Amino acid sequence: MKIVPTSLAWLSLLLVTGASASESINWNHWELEAFDEARTKNKMVLVNVGMEGCAACGRMESQTYAHGDVIDLIDEHFVAIEVDAEARPDIGERYSDWAWPATIFLAPDGTQVLAVRGNRLPRNFIPILNDLIAKHEANELEPDPRSPYSAAPKPATTELTRIRDNLRNRLDRSLNRKYGGWARSGIGGETSGSRLRHLYLRAHLYDDTELHDLALKSSAGFLITIDPVWGGSYSAAFPEDMDVPGKFSALRAIPEKRIRVQANAITAFALGYQHTNDDMYLRGIEEIDRFLKNWMMAANGTFYTNQKSEPPNLPRGMSGDDYWLLASDHARREYGTPPVDHAVYTDRNGEVIAAYVLAYEATGNNDYLATATKAANSILKNHLHEDGWVIQALANAEADKDVRMRTLVTDKRPFLSPQAWFGTALLSLYRATGEDKWLEAADEIGKATLEALQDEELGGFYATTTDATAVIIAPRKPLEANGTAASFYYDLSIYTKDDSYKSVAARTIRAVGAPEHIRNEGKITGEFAIALEKVTTAYVEFSIVGDTDHPNAAALFTAGRNVFEPRKLLHYEAPGRYPERGKPAMYICNPDMCSLPIEDPEQVAARAADFHGPATTVMSN
Repeated sequence: MKIVPTSLAWLSLLLVTGASASESINWNHWELEAFDEARTKNKMVLVNVGMEGCAACGRMESQTYAHGDVIDLIDEHFVAIEVDAEARPDIGERYSDWAWPATIFLAPDGTQVLAVRGNRLPRNFIPILNDLIAKHEANELEPDPRSPYSAAPKPATTELTRIRDNLRNRLDRSLNRKYGGWARSGIGGETSGSRLRHLYLRAHLYDDTELHDLALKSSAGFLITIDPVWGGSYSAAFPEDMDVPGKFSALRAIPEKRIRVQANAITAFALGYQHTNDDMYLRGIEEIDRFLKNWMMAANGTFYTNQKSEPPNLPRGMSGDDYWLLASDHARREYGTPPVDHAVYTDRNGEVIAAYVLAYEATGNNDYLATATKAANSILKNHLHEDGWVIQALANAEADKDVRMRTLVTDKRPFLSPQAWFGTALLSLYRATGEDKWLEAADEIGKATLEALQDEELGGFYATTTDATAVIIAPRKPLEANGTAASFYYDLSIYTKDDSYKSVAARTIRAVGAPEHIRNEGKITGEFAIALEKVTTAYVEFSIVGDTDHPNAAALFTAGRNVFEPRKLLHYEAPGRYPERGKPAMYICNPDMCSLPIEDPEQVAARAADFHGPATTVMSN
């Protein structure tokens, strides 16, 4: 085709972007119609998975997917599907091994043939497309051996303690002994919170000094991720000198501020403060709280998803790093402020609520409890479905105004991730307050999730309900979300004494705990590791029996809340299992033994220490 440019500027534009018959890619949603079109037209499928606020996703959107040659190749040879990994946590989890953006290529029948990790510029993306097109035309496409696993055909039969010990070893091998955490040279990250809680749990169980020191080093490492101007934790930071926590000569960071990372940072600081009483951790919590309150909190108390890595119109010659190194609010605002993604996701809010509860338990600051309570009440008011489970995302006026890379999908179906995480948050609030409404709400979600997502025959939970696309892409039981669910049901079974929950946790672990699945997940196994620890070392239950209006009941509850015991289940309990003594008393129990009745709050910590290690009688079937 001969092109006659009308100006040198137009010629330059063509040389940069390429000529295109279409102005943009025709993106589809993850629906059966898109897969049917691919099969009918014998086209391959390109699945573009990412999240708002992901800088690499933004570069690929603005540079690669806007390039004329890329547009033409995709429109002619592929059916293109875009997925927001947070709005659709089932699909996001499926392709999380390839980070964001993840670009997945499928044959017309839905078989994965290639997956590409991260941003690719047109010059190295076009050859990938051309290679796939040539192989497809020559009938030489082959299945990708790294394709995501589907649900295991049968539960694992290995002893749970052996699965636990193997997983411990895998996590320990990736520990960074120099800096703490699990990255080679960085601190932070979206999956570090659960692994850190697991590390503190193991250090506590076995009085392991080395693990305890590594856990504290990991908590301190989060201090370098804090933005000194606006607060909040960067997605990751890369230290130049770890000798003095929090003091570094220059910013070397990934400056996206994702909500999950904020929850991880609060968790790290709360646990650090609980073990050291060092004020640097208090300041860390305050800095994350400052950012969340000023930038990320909706009027109803829920939390938005992320703040992007740079303002929309950064001047030529100024990099994102230059922007974040500006040392004052005024200096930054001269160049604009990075946009906030105003979507509200239930699972991410559950993680933030649980983190704020930990901050309250560690510090006694009632404002942190109030923040968690307001967010939880808003989710219950607005996201609770009539069938008892919670909706992942709803449309809201702020999100409607956002300029998004991907359409915000508000699919009112049950996803496992929000049920597991919000249920966990509700139980955290119950543990911190003793208020029955939180347990009742968690119980409702627990029953609804069993009804909607459980595999009754083999155990475990599917990522979401089966839809029409299941005939193309096999349903999946995601390891980490099932780990969160297993922990939730384990705690729920002890709190409620409901027999229907009794074996759910162990059956869930076995349903997803195939060695090859654990191996494929790599380091993204913290929640699953915590669930294994709970089931194989058993709970420690703190029950307060007697008149809850008596001052001694509240004093005992406060004393129990102040004890660090990662397996702790703290609550008020009506007389029955334990007698009414005329004055409130606490009983601390695990499956092996119970304490004598404790009436003096000053004795709670000492008696709790008797339950320090694993129980010998555990649920294992």
